[in-house]
Amino acid sequence: MLRNYIKIALRNISRNKAYSFINIFGLSLGVACCLLLAFYIEDEFKVDTHLADRDNLYRIVTHFQGDMGIDESGTASPPIAMALRDEIPEVVSATRLLNPPGATQSLIRYEDNIFYESDGYLADSTLFDVLAYSLLEGNPAKALTDANSVVISKTMAHKLFGSSEALNKMISVSLGGPAGDFKITGVFDDSHKSHVMPHFFISMTSSGWAEYMRSPDAQDEWAGQNFVPSYLRLTPGHDVKAVEKKMNEVLVKHGAEDMKALGLFKTLSIEPVKDIYLRSEVGKSPRIIYIYIIASIAVFILLIACINFMNLSTAKATKRAGEIGLRKAMGAFRSSLIGQILGEAMVIVLISILLSLVLVQLALPFFNNLTGKSITLGTDNVWYMIASLVGLTLVTGLVAGSYPAFYLSSFQPAQVLKGKISLSGGSGLLRQSLVVFQFMIGIALVCGMLIIGSQLRYIENKNLGFNADAKIVLPLRTASASKNADALQNELRRAAHVQSVAATDYLPGSQIWSDFSIYPQGANMEKAVDHLNNYVSHGYLELLGIKMVAGRSFSEHRATESNGNIIINRTGAKAIGFDPDKAVGQDVFTEWQGEKSTFHIVGVMEDYHQSSLKEKIRPLLFRMAPEDRSYDFVILKVDAAHFKDVIASVEKIWKSTNSDTPFEYTFLDDSIRKNYEEDRKVASIITSFTALAMLISCLGLYGLSTFMAERRFKEIGVRKVLGADVSQIVTLMSKEFVKLVVIAFVIAVPIAWYAMSQWLKGFEYKAPIDFTIFIYSGLAALFVALATVSFESVRAAVANPVKALRNE
Repeated sequence: MLRNYIKIALRNISRNKAYSFINIFGLSLGVACCLLLAFYIEDEFKVDTHLADRDNLYRIVTHFQGDMGIDESGTASPPIAMALRDEIPEVVSATRLLNPPGATQSLIRYEDNIFYESDGYLADSTLFDVLAYSLLEGNPAKALTDANSVVISKTMAHKLFGSSEALNKMISVSLGGPAGDFKITGVFDDSHKSHVMPHFFISMTSSGWAEYMRSPDAQDEWAGQNFVPSYLRLTPGHDVKAVEKKMNEVLVKHGAEDMKALGLFKTLSIEPVKDIYLRSEVGKSPRIIYIYIIASIAVFILLIACINFMNLSTAKATKRAGEIGLRKAMGAFRSSLIGQILGEAMVIVLISILLSLVLVQLALPFFNNLTGKSITLGTDNVWYMIASLVGLTLVTGLVAGSYPAFYLSSFQPAQVLKGKISLSGGSGLLRQSLVVFQFMIGIALVCGMLIIGSQLRYIENKNLGFNADAKIVLPLRTASASKNADALQNELRRAAHVQSVAATDYLPGSQIWSDFSIYPQGANMEKAVDHLNNYVSHGYLELLGIKMVAGRSFSEHRATESNGNIIINRTGAKAIGFDPDKAVGQDVFTEWQGEKSTFHIVGVMEDYHQSSLKEKIRPLLFRMAPEDRSYDFVILKVDAAHFKDVIASVEKIWKSTNSDTPFEYTFLDDSIRKNYEEDRKVASIITSFTALAMLISCLGLYGLSTFMAERRFKEIGVRKVLGADVSQIVTLMSKEFVKLVVIAFVIAVPIAWYAMSQWLKGFEYKAPIDFTIFIYSGLAALFVALATVSFESVRAAVANPVKALRNE
């Protein structure tokens, strides 16, 4: 029986080559798109799956409540995690990770091998008891117990030592402070994906930043210093709400006085580590929204391909009506006919699946480049691929073949053999409904593509309140580079084509981790307003083009300016209760650990976007660093017409000033663009696969228009004989599809508007949804439909009517 079904299916394929090509190629393209997007989704869900006992792993989240609303941070004050471990029975273990502020890169040295490495962390000795990275060398229980010990990744070990063992070797590491010698006590497997992608861990008992973490300034600070990522491992069967209640009781017990002194109100909660990458809403929109969008596109593309199959199969029903009628007259049961037609559909689907595998293999390099992934078809995803293929085969075969099977098998043999079978009624209505559904999906996808593109253009073109063009950034990553910062700036100011030079701790476009609260005369810390705090040098505001509302910027007299003078932004002035135009000359105050400090406002600057446009502008103040303290970055404003010459001269000056530190630079506008890299990737995916969805729709429309031309062949001949011209015939054949596109447009617009409104909620600053976008999407769909249908319509209209009427 199966052999017979295959024979008939292959015979029908060879007899109807054009329709078979459209069905097979459309299905294979749809399945290939679905597979690629499924691999992308699977890769996203792999994050943190390597962690043992991950159902009991949590990150501490701190919630701050103030005049600016409620802010959340996936960090905590230094002593909190370990105190929770000691005082709450459900907490089995705790650990802290710290990537020191400003230490985005660390200088690594081993003999003559010198390079910068990103993502270095300070970590407690309990790290591997909580976040169980697999160690390839070393003992996880002892790897981070000793001072100046470091555990490095397999990738970093290969970079340093090749295939040799790394254990017990000494390397020099500079992590946000002076370089030190560290003994390698472990090598961990970094092949797994994680929300934290470290390259090395330094023990919390080491020197540098670790000393500060052990100092009373950090260990006794329960209210402020909320910059330490902290993790807990809980007992199985724990009650999250009960644990959170106990956490806040511990916080109040130890930190109530500190919070009152700082005028700060905060609470603690925990979020599952397994949800951080995809579902966390702390400080960002949850990435799972993008997964939903991409999964929807995958399903829609597959549905469009299945709809094409159903439409063409039912449209060609008249050519098989005689066969079905004869089989039923000879005694065939309806169930056997359904099985036959479904079997034929499965044959076509299997052929399409095999072809889709070829398309996937060919498309993977382009897809990886588009998404920034490194997906391969190998042993690590073979079972996922097999399950996907089996699922797609069954679903596609049943969805695409079910209606044709039930529809064709319903023909009455007497009517069929008398030639009275009609394709009007239910079949025609279904085809029209499916075409409407296809174009509804297509229009909604085009709307989404245009709105996402509009938002990204808005981000790129929005006035951020400063000018990032032609700005070169030099990071000061080592103690010697920081020490020589003033000499470096003086030399750079004399370089050709360098227009100005300034320094800062935090670059525009980045998150500021330093903050404290200030209050005006007559108030106290309970009414203080939290301000982000950035150290900047003389000329910083002028270099970036940040405008002043009132007052002045910092002068060159560092000793004077660093003695309590501050510049606040417009938002900060309003939050404190000052008129921004009249705040200059006012004194503000802060208190910490029993000491009261006074600051004098010398200027009020206009608001600018320090971080991404996904976050609202917060109160911000600038201070000038005292003479015994350096900055983390030097920024140069240069003549854009002489970039190559400037880079060469700057590198020469750097090497003469910092001979022991490798030269590196970035462009400020490139750093800012990285804030929206994920959005751009998703926009590229949506654009590419929307185009493919429209292509698959066009294949189906072309097949239907060909069928219509065949069915109305004689009618067109009669109309031409009676004087109808080509334009009239094309209009006659096209108007049905125009009507369907209009219906699809009416349905798609509210769906697309709602979906994109939800997506835009992830941006604090967003472009308004322009209704013309929906008009353009509808016109694009209409153009695609007319272009596809018109090709076959014109061919039918210009045909010689004699061929259609010679047998009449």
